[in-house]
Order: sequence, then C-alpha cells, then structure tokens
Amino acid sequence: MERRDFGPGRTLIAESTWDWMLLREAGGALVLSVVCGTVGLYEVEVVLGAESLAAYASEGLGFIERLAADVREHPGDYLPPAPASS
Repeated sequence: MERRDFGPGRTLIAESTWDWMLLREAGGALVLSVVCGTVGLYEVEVVLGAESLAAYASEGLGFIERLAADVREHPGDYLPPAPASS
C-alpha cells in the first residue's frame, strides 16, 4: 500500500485520482483539493463551509464531485483575492 504525505495532520477521506482529494485537517475542517488547468496543472483548495458541509452530509460524494467540477470550471471564483498593489 502506498503511503502519501498530505501535510501535517491531514487525513485523506476520499479521492478521484488526478481529479480531487477530500482531506480532513487536524482541527477537523474538511478541505477539497482540486486539480485544475490544462497545459500547466495546479491545485485549488477549498475549505468546506457550513452550507457545503450540510450538502456533503446530505448528498455524499455526489456533492463533492459537483463542487470539484465547478472549482475546475471556475477556479478564479475559489482563489483568494490578489493582494492590492501599491
């Protein structure tokens, strides 16, 4: 069995290879990490808020699949705002 390091205190909950990973952080937060891009690949991480946690509890991985697809199609909506230039 392959052992992978997901970062300090992170545990893999579920994954779709080369697509997304659902991780639980040490403090209990759930984080969805989505592979984005075409020529250059990068990851966008989304911390699931109360509304997303409720949808995940109700719908399971189907919700995560839909959220990952939305993140991939609109990554800018999920990235932190760029710092203001001076």
